[in-house]
Amino acid sequence: MRVAAIGQGYVGLPLSIAIASSGHTLYAVEIDPARYESLRACRSYLVDVTDEELRRETGNKRYVPVSGLAEVPEVDVYVISTPTPLTDDKQPDLSTLDRALAQVAEVARPGALIVIESTIYPGATRRHIAPLFERLSGLKAGVDVFFAYSPDRVDPGRDSVLCDVPKLVSGLDDRSLEAIRTFYGTVFKEVVPVSSCEVAEFTKLLENTFRYLNIAFVNELSKATSEMNISLREVISAASTKPFGYMPFHHGPGVGGHCLPNNVHYLNHALHSAGHKSELLHAAAEINDSMPRHVIQRLAASLEQRGRALQGATVLVLGVAFKSGVADARNSPALAIAAELVSMGADVKVTDPWLGVDRVPDAFTAVDLTAQECRGADAVLLVTDHEEIDYETVLASSDLILDCRGMLNAAEVEQL
Repeated sequence: MRVAAIGQGYVGLPLSIAIASSGHTLYAVEIDPARYESLRACRSYLVDVTDEELRRETGNKRYVPVSGLAEVPEVDVYVISTPTPLTDDKQPDLSTLDRALAQVAEVARPGALIVIESTIYPGATRRHIAPLFERLSGLKAGVDVFFAYSPDRVDPGRDSVLCDVPKLVSGLDDRSLEAIRTFYGTVFKEVVPVSSCEVAEFTKLLENTFRYLNIAFVNELSKATSEMNISLREVISAASTKPFGYMPFHHGPGVGGHCLPNNVHYLNHALHSAGHKSELLHAAAEINDSMPRHVIQRLAASLEQRGRALQGATVLVLGVAFKSGVADARNSPALAIAAELVSMGADVKVTDPWLGVDRVPDAFTAVDLTAQECRGADAVLLVTDHEEIDYETVLASSDLILDCRGMLNAAEVEQL
């Protein structure tokens, strides 16, 4: 088949490579000029896709980067994987998805399959996306074209093969479901059909909100156990020996990235639309959003015990990315912590082996990790536990270390 994949980000690029590797001809639509040029040069900007994979699929002409749909010939399938962020008041923002859909509406022909991969709220495909497409194109969903929703299950940096992850699929009608089931059956080892787009949309939010809620639970416990002189990480490790009824989650400085902080508000929007108010989701968001401030309070208390004030102190922040093993700083708690420290009068330096000095936000002083930087800091704050950080140097050269990730098992290290 010929496929147009709109959006080559954390969802779109790995999925596009998987589709091309399965023998389809894929036109990779990327409107960001820097990303487009990177794809044309076979330079991957994601940890989950290698340069070699890009070279292989580009060389065999199955992966064709383009800067817009105008460059794409008539195709059988359109896959939309554009961002769906939040508005300033924490409501779903589908404007980027709508613009991509409008472009598809200009060129789609009868018989095409249109697959939405972006995270959306339950009911969006049936009540918003398909009607918008029909108005713009004059084509009827389920009659002229087929609409399907298939939520991504991408976890950047995880050592797994995308095609090995069961692929959830749904359609607006039986013919649409069969179309996406057949198409993705050529790409993924297991395709899991569900009865409606609403079920698939809700499933995506359930999967991520499940993680978000459990992280909020252990984050809340961590505030109490530090006062009780109990190691919550040891408690979690001990509980993990139980072979049933328990799944470990770990506390930290906050929840970053695009999906988890985003999806809890998409689910909240869906529940509010149905007339339900979730105190639990609201409380979880408050707890996770409070963690950067809690980290700063712990750091200030540790400095005070040593006769130092946070104002005027030099703080070295280890890790800017939202999680280990990725070069993605979206919604990273490290950025919130560093910004708050600066506002409180601290001299903040940051280092991240994945982002490098050139890619750290200008608001902070970016440095390479050295023994001299550690010795010159009043406190070292480990926020993102990249394996590439030189922890031996940190331990040997730092006076005060606050570990937010449980990475450093040493008596002199303070744990969050």
